[in-house]
Order: sequence, then C-alpha cells, then structure tokens
Amino acid sequence: MDDDAETYKLWKVRKTVMCLCHDRGYLVTQDELDQTIEQFKIQFGDKPSEKQPSRNDLTILVAHNDDPTDQMFVFFPEDPKIGIKHIRTYCKRMQEENITRAIIVVQAGMTPSAKQSLMDMAPKYILEQFLESELLINLTEHDLVPEHVVMTPEEKKRTS
Repeated sequence: MDDDAETYKLWKVRKTVMCLCHDRGYLVTQDELDQTIEQFKIQFGDKPSEKQPSRNDLTILVAHNDDPTDQMFVFFPEDPKIGIKHIRTYCKRMQEENITRAIIVVQAGMTPSAKQSLMDMAPKYILEQFLESELLINLTEHDLVPEHVVMTPEEKKRTS
C-alpha cells in the first residue's frame, strides 16, 4: 500500500476509535473528533513506509467523563499479527500505570494463544480487539443504524 493510502487508512481508523471512546463516555476533545487528514499528517507524519507515523505513535490514553481514574489505552501494534508477547507487553504497561481497560487495534488478527491470554486476563484486565478493517467506517454514524447507548452497571443488572 502506498504512503497516501496507508496514511488515509490510519487517519480513518484513529478517527473511528476516537468516536468509539467518546461514545463510551471517555473524554475526547472536539478537536480530536474533528481532526482532518491534513491535521493528522502534521501531528503524526505522512510517510508510514518510514515509520512516520509508526503505529505505536497513535497510542491513545483516555479518561472517563464520570470517573477520571477510569482510564483506557488504545494500542496500535506495529506487527500485522500479534502474539502473546505483545499482550504481555501491553498488560505490563497497563499494570505500571494502574489501568485495567484497553483496546488493541490489529492489522491482521491475533494468534490463538494471544486470544486465550485476553480471556485469561479477565476480569483483572479488560482488553478488546478490533481489526483495522472493522474501524475504517464508523457504523454508528450510518443512517440505518439505531443510536448506540452504553448501559450503566445498574441497567446491565436489570436486563440479565
């Protein structure tokens, strides 16, 4: 993929992730939600083939609106497919910074052992995995998709 196409893809994915964080009640500025491709290039670069931006540069840390101590990382691994070594690295960083929730945006998926380690980490650490291709379009902005609302813990208990 050429640099222009890769830069565009990374911008779209990061923009969708920002919306996802905002929709979940995390503090995301309007500037971050409205970031243009040109602003993205200025902030991160436009030569992915030269690691500008590197996916690691796109890492996000957000705090929840209702509880600033409830923070979440969004990781963008460099490797197309990630394994258990990556999961351990992310969990170590989460442990060091006392953060229990994260999203991992992968290019081509995870090894079976990495997926198993995600389940083994729960409930202490909650790590969700999304493919970049799933985040190229923000489905919640589509006209035919009903508005998504994050349920409170009390609402979850009532529906189960």
